[in-house]
Amino acid sequence: MYKFLVANGQRLAFGLGILITAIFLFSVIGGLDQFNELPDEDQATTSIFNAGISGAIILIVIAAVALIAFGLMQVLSDLKGSMKGIIGLVVLLVIFFIAYSTANGDAAAEIAPISTAIEKVGGIAPGNLKFIGGSIITAMVLVGTAFASFVLAEIINFFK
Repeated sequence: MYKFLVANGQRLAFGLGILITAIFLFSVIGGLDQFNELPDEDQATTSIFNAGISGAIILIVIAAVALIAFGLMQVLSDLKGSMKGIIGLVVLLVIFFIAYSTANGDAAAEIAPISTAIEKVGGIAPGNLKFIGGSIITAMVLVGTAFASFVLAEIINFFK
């Protein structure tokens, strides 16, 4: 399967994209006259664009499933060689868990200037605020680690 996809994968993906685009274009072009005759307020309720949206969603799902499946196959086929990546993922998850646990779920002071806009859309749950805060802290830790690694590598290279 791997050799087949290496040899033909791009052609298959391109062909599938062309097929879905053609189906979308034929469905839109076929119903374009009726769509243009509708009043402006009724145009938003039409289903003329559903084929294209459904096709895009299907392609995204196929790509996500393929990404996960082939990633797992690659890791499981060479478990010893994949240990550095697995350890890195575990460290990243630990950093995120610690950042998530220490993040504040209260929206009082942090987002006060935009609170009216947030209230119009229904507000933000405390769990979502903790997730956002944990993600930001994790990103800052990763940026700091990358910067420190860069500086340390340059210092080591200087003395070599």
